[in-house]
Amino acid sequence: MQSFLEILYSVVTSHLWGLGAAALATLTAALVAYWREEVRKGTNWVFAPLTRILPWNKDARLFASRTNILACDFVLIDLYLLDTDGKHARYQKTSRFEIMTDELSSYREGVAADGIATELASMRGTIVETVKEHGFYISQIDLGQTLCLGSRFTNVYYADLLNCFTNSEEQWSQELIFPTKHLTVQVHFPKARPPKSVRCSAIEGTVDKLVKQTARIIELYGRKSIIWEVDEPEAHVIFKLEWSW
Repeated sequence: MQSFLEILYSVVTSHLWGLGAAALATLTAALVAYWREEVRKGTNWVFAPLTRILPWNKDARLFASRTNILACDFVLIDLYLLDTDGKHARYQKTSRFEIMTDELSSYREGVAADGIATELASMRGTIVETVKEHGFYISQIDLGQTLCLGSRFTNVYYADLLNCFTNSEEQWSQELIFPTKHLTVQVHFPKARPPKSVRCSAIEGTVDKLVKQTARIIELYGRKSIIWEVDEPEAHVIFKLEWSW
């Protein structure tokens, strides 16, 4: 018994034969591409249970499970440069979360540091563990209660950064793991050493992406600060702020 695709191929080619070899070759190429895609999907389906347990997929599997549990109405990053040498800074991340899973009692926060991150703290819940991975300090935060789907909460995550901004040209990079509606990055400078220039970019993989909203230098708390507002930032894109001072 002929399959549907065999019958379709027979009918269509009989009509196209009179149009010449070019039309027939186009149809043949399309059918070959279709069969290749079907074979690829079938192979992935057959081997999916095996590939999920391979050791090199473990981190990706855990990462995927973490990214689906929360969404953010907004994220506000405040970076306070506390001395003119750039040796002491304070990182503060304020996030407004919505629970996207049935139940949630803990989640992870992280901060990048070229030097040392210390005195990590969470306004809400308790940091039960902090590990350093590839220049990031990752903290597991126990919220102290179980929140259900659709619940919202605000948290502030802190860290002291030592010996991280000692050059005349410096930068701050922020990657958003959770889907976020609005990102604000503010860098606050010592009065005796204000920023001279600023530029911003977004990086996805190895490609720089166009950034519509640009950073600007304004006065906050009676001293110069950089502020960068980004509406609808893409998750897993690195937002990079660079300055000279």
